[in-house]
Order: sequence, then structure tokens, then C-alpha cells
Amino acid sequence: MSKVFAESEITIDALAAHMRDSGLVLHEVQPDGIWLRTENGIGYRISLITDKVFVRIGTYLPLRRDASIEDKRELARRRNEGVFLPVFTLDQDEDLIVTYVLPYAHGLIAENFVSVVNRFGSLLEYVVQTYSEDGLIDLAPPAQYLRQPQTRSRLFR
Repeated sequence: MSKVFAESEITIDALAAHMRDSGLVLHEVQPDGIWLRTENGIGYRISLITDKVFVRIGTYLPLRRDASIEDKRELARRRNEGVFLPVFTLDQDEDLIVTYVLPYAHGLIAENFVSVVNRFGSLLEYVVQTYSEDGLIDLAPPAQYLRQPQTRSRLFR
């Protein structure tokens, strides 16, 4: 039978332990979040929104500074129409925010959680590979664009 976390059991430490037990490699674990990387180095974070009883999986993809706000909004709109799972928005810096929230109000099936985390990482790879042909998504080499916990505090803290 599948493991089910009760709502009261959902903590960063419990999720991190389960992810490690499931074979995922975690980049960093802090009291406020778990940082991972995709196969090609795109960083993303898992955090808890305890007052709304959600697990949030998210990242941001930097967009070219010289691109128009209309082009950036169009990119987000097209991704929302064409990609299943996350929500694409622009932040105040006009970068592409990619988030997905997973409710855990009545518990969380552990296998489903790991599956969604894996799927989110694969989806980031797909979006960057498929939709950056026009150069709007502005990724530098992985060491330069991987988000560390002390940056992008608004989204990642």
C-alpha cells in the first residue's frame, strides 16, 4: 500500500527524507525549502504554504532584458495555454515565474508527490528546450543561472 502523509506530518524535513529515500538528489535543504536541479542544471525549489496547506514547487526563468513586456507576456500566455501542470507569470523584474501548488489538506500520497516533483523538473527542461528558440528565455551556463537560497527572496523564501 502507498504511504500517505497525514497533514500534520508534512514538513520540509519529512518531504526531504522521503525524496532522498525515493532516489532524488537534493541540492540543498533548509528549514524553509528544498532546492533541486534538473538534469541540465535548472534550479527549482519546494516550499510549504502552511496557512493554505499547499506544497509549492517553483522557479523562475530569466528573460532577455531587451525584450518587450508584450513579448514576455505573450510567452507566459502561450505557456499557460500549451503546458499542463504549472502556472506561468511574470514577476516585477519581468522574468518568467513557473509554479505549481499541490494541496495536502487531507494528506499527501507520497508517490504522487515524488511523481509531481519529477514531472515539474522534466517540464522545466521541456519548456527551456522547446520554447527558447527565439532567445527570449535567457539562460547562461548552469553555474551562472542556478538559484541559490540567498537570491530571489520574494519567490524562494
